[in-house]
Amino acid sequence: MITPTKIRKTDPKTLSITWSDGKVCEYKLSVLRKKCPCASCKAEQEAKGSSFIPLFAGDALELASVKPMGHYALQLNWKDGHTTGIYNYEYLRDLCPQEEGKGS
Repeated sequence: MITPTKIRKTDPKTLSITWSDGKVCEYKLSVLRKKCPCASCKAEQEAKGSSFIPLFAGDALELASVKPMGHYALQLNWKDGHTTGIYNYEYLRDLCPQEEGKGS
């Protein structure tokens, strides 16, 4: 299993994860928030349709902390109080903009 070896904010809007296979992914915080996998965010997206694009600003796009969840995921805690997003490692790798074919 590929796991994070280093996690850091590279600037106020970007989270960098270095993976155990050497891959480095630079995630925009706005994308991570919009792609939150928690049940309430998924329900809101489903209720409003596939064209729904949530808009966030301020504290909603600022990370308060990043916590490992066992050996399979990261919990991203946002400064607006949203703490239920558990991003498993496979999902995070799928979101990596530097993955082949996704552009950067």
